[in-house]
Amino acid sequence: MSRWFTHIFNILVGILIVLEGAVYIFMNNKDGELHLRSIVMTFLLLLAWTMSYRKQLISENPSAWLVVTIIILIPMILPWLFFI
Repeated sequence: MSRWFTHIFNILVGILIVLEGAVYIFMNNKDGELHLRSIVMTFLLLLAWTMSYRKQLISENPSAWLVVTIIILIPMILPWLFFI
């Protein structure tokens, strides 16, 4: 796995996490209060993603950590499957 793929893929994943978090936080905004559950979930996904990205860069087996990043994408993909 090349470093270019690792960087491009992880940058796209990070952007998707931030965009989806922003959509959920502001779509679930009721009565001027931000949706705390969406904020916490976005923070946890970002934290898990940054840890996985760092491990991909420093680990001897970055492919295993790529699988972890793909697993992190599952909570992002599942809600959209119910809208299709």
